[in-house]
Amino acid sequence: MGCWLLAGCGDRGFDDNREKWRANRPEEYVISICGAGFEPLGCTLTAVSGDTVVAAARSQSDAPSSGDWTFIAEPEQADPVEALFNDAEDAGDHCELRDVYFDDRFGYVTYYYNDCGEEGGGVQVRCFQPDTSDATRCMECQPGTSDATRCVE
Repeated sequence: MGCWLLAGCGDRGFDDNREKWRANRPEEYVISICGAGFEPLGCTLTAVSGDTVVAAARSQSDAPSSGDWTFIAEPEQADPVEALFNDAEDAGDHCELRDVYFDDRFGYVTYYYNDCGEEGGGVQVRCFQPDTSDATRCMECQPGTSDATRCVE
């Protein structure tokens, strides 16, 4: 799972892993990101080719199957992995970043959690598939039943 911020990566975790991501970023990839924490936030699915988001979908379920996704006609063009870095680094005024993990190979944020007192939240990458922009490659990842080539535990 990579580096855990509180276990010794210090402030360098974000910079080093963002640099790793930018150096090793695949030309095409699909990523599924789900909410983690006090309130379920559902999941997003994004397919990227070059610098373009070619497909995006949303599910209200925290463990979606292929029928749970609603595709977005005109997806936002923000790079989802860069957004993960930014969101994880910016815990907000009343929250503190507690945990952050990075992918060993590509360096992207695989999980982060913000402690906001009685509540908290974050996100978890449920699936990352490099070298494809076929969004269906990440539609079936379920916790505890991962295919090691696609799903992230």
